[in-house]
Amino acid sequence: MKKNPKVLYIEDDAETRSLMADIIRYRGYQFFEAERGIEGIRLAKKVLPDLILIDLRLPDMDGYEVTTLLKSIDELKDKPIVALTAESKKNVKELTLAAGCDGFINKPINVNEFLFKIEEYLSGRRDKLSTQDQQQFLQKYNVELVQKLSKKIIQLETINEDLSIVNKELSQSKDELARHNDRLFYLNNLANFLRKRKTPEEVLKILPIKTIEGFKVKRCILFRVDLSKNQLTPLHYSGIELKRFKYKKFPIPLELMLTLKQKSGLIWVRNNTDIFDLQLEKFSKSLKTSSFILSKLNDLGARSDTTQVLKSVTELENEEDLPQKYILFIDKGTDGEPMETYEVRILKSFIQTVGTIYENMLLYHHLLETYKIREQQAVTDELTNVYNYRYLMRELEREINRAQRFKMPFSIIMIDIDHFKNYNDINGHQMGDDVLKKFSALLKENTRKTDTVARYGGEEFLIVLPGVKLNRATEIATKIQALVEQEHFPNQEKQPMGTLTISSGVASFPQHGEDMKSLLLSVDQALYSAKHQGRNKVVVFDR
Repeated sequence: MKKNPKVLYIEDDAETRSLMADIIRYRGYQFFEAERGIEGIRLAKKVLPDLILIDLRLPDMDGYEVTTLLKSIDELKDKPIVALTAESKKNVKELTLAAGCDGFINKPINVNEFLFKIEEYLSGRRDKLSTQDQQQFLQKYNVELVQKLSKKIIQLETINEDLSIVNKELSQSKDELARHNDRLFYLNNLANFLRKRKTPEEVLKILPIKTIEGFKVKRCILFRVDLSKNQLTPLHYSGIELKRFKYKKFPIPLELMLTLKQKSGLIWVRNNTDIFDLQLEKFSKSLKTSSFILSKLNDLGARSDTTQVLKSVTELENEEDLPQKYILFIDKGTDGEPMETYEVRILKSFIQTVGTIYENMLLYHHLLETYKIREQQAVTDELTNVYNYRYLMRELEREINRAQRFKMPFSIIMIDIDHFKNYNDINGHQMGDDVLKKFSALLKENTRKTDTVARYGGEEFLIVLPGVKLNRATEIATKIQALVEQEHFPNQEKQPMGTLTISSGVASFPQHGEDMKSLLLSVDQALYSAKHQGRNKVVVFDR
């Protein structure tokens, strides 16, 4: 059996999947889950699990059908599939094995028995029917499968007939739809598409491409506004050659910025007679256009308080740190017809929507980053960067609840740095803090990601080891003790023992305490014994 086998569970009930995830992962296996049969088949082909657990009642197809399909895939045909179900109809186990399953487990499960069984299946166990039963139930399964397929075919034919009627009705009404409504429909879809982008930068990058696709324009350029240099820099563009913009920047006419402000962020130049500024005329000639739109992306309908909110959230000190400003250029190219009034109205609505999406997304990402920082600060000890006492108490309570639920032990190690006050008195608190940081890093480097390393107080630390029994916890504590002795800490030779050492107490749940208070008392007494016996020792709690 592989060291960390992969287990795939196909089950439509989210709570059941969550419970199974806890059981499987605590055993040290890799866990994958799928809600539907089709999803499970796709995931199985992708991860190639070592064991597949499947519920017989799934929303899109029966577990029997999923099993048959899985067994037809070359790379999965030898993978064990075990049905896990509460179904009680007659001969369900035999039909399951006839369909291709290699095992059958009834719900509700007994955790210990269940884990024992799946270990057997992972090790090669396969449940089989006798030849006579195999023929009998395979024939029955095939009959049922054909009946189900026939019903599905009838359902699909009915759906197709309904779709044909709907398509006919849509075709009849298609000519009645106005171009105006078509554009609004696209605007709505495009807005939803942009909202689903991961970052504000991604919205800006695809904006010119999507504008050209949806609004029958030929060119779209997004300029970044550099107020310190009074120039526009092409950032993203579509419908224009790249070489046209290489190293090119456009000066910002003061009158242009004032007019943009007066026009609520959007200027529509219908033809050359509308061009009111020499720089704007040079700009239009450079792009060979006489009819275009210039619009400020950020200010056009965006929330007026966004900048202030961003500034307060991130505590910005300089105006340069404020969000960038952008101007959007849109036209129909050198040979296109001038824009119609209705087109400009729709484009204005579109740019307003994009501006709001961009500003909201920018705000969301700043808030999210701030939240992550605050959340990390709330659970982390500021000096040592391990978990703090408050988080430790919550995690220890959760671990006790999990251990009680699944009848699985766990252990804790309490560690105290020997003669740490003496080290501080001789070397000063700054060097003492450096020792705490270095020691904390050593603990994190030599424990699992699933373990909890926390500062218990002062120079005391506590490690929670999920799923680890007493003997293994003692080995871990002894290893850490040896690593500390081997590690060099500044001026450690001035310590009473000639080096920096630690004392450790070890206790396990439930044998040394069935609640948090009694377990902590036990490990604290074990640590006290280690210090009382001369320090630099690992002591297991003994009643």
